Amino acid sequence: MSMFFKRKDIQLTIVVLTFLVVFIPYFFNIPALDAFSKKLITIASLVNGFTLALAIHSQFRRASNQWRRKSRGYYWGAYMLICLIMMILFGIIGQESAPWHWVMFAVINPLSSVNYCILAFYLSGSAARAFRARSIQAFMLLAAGSIVLLYQAPLTGAVFPVIDPIALYLTNTFAVSVSRTIYLGLATASIVLGVRMLTGREVSFLGFAREE
Repeated sequence: MSMFFKRKDIQLTIVVLTFLVVFIPYFFNIPALDAFSKKLITIASLVNGFTLALAIHSQFRRASNQWRRKSRGYYWGAYMLICLIMMILFGIIGQESAPWHWVMFAVINPLSSVNYCILAFYLSGSAARAFRARSIQAFMLLAAGSIVLLYQAPLTGAVFPVIDPIALYLTNTFAVSVSRTIYLGLATASIVLGVRMLTGREVSFLGFAREE
């Protein structure tokens, strides 16, 4: 029986049927199919929960192996597990409890701030390499990016108030149009990928190698 469900055509058929069961009730009022779709979504949510539990179990095993071997940075793994256990316990107690707020403001928020600070250095280095006026287009990008970055600093707006309307114009026109273009491209790519998956042209998500 296990070999039967490992066949590519069987797995692809299951994917197509589950897609149709969830997709059709959005456009047609079929009570039986809508009820079955909700049950299927509930089952998927439960599977996601068990997947998260499996990930936590794997992380515990990985950190315990690092602790036994005393490998490099094993104490950070232990620190992560302690924070994870605290969050789970305090989450069970309730998010309005004092321990939950203490962990959030004493552990999670400082770690998030440090993470964003580290990312800021990488972004600054990438921006320094990208913002090189080697052409007219690169110079325009450099000028627009510099104006928007200066606008984000309150001191710059106080010293050079003329930057504010220029930055707002750039963000409300060019930035919005570019972001919408990106969203349209992502939506189109998602639709194309979904069609390829449903028609069997993209089967890597099932664990099969791509066919030539």
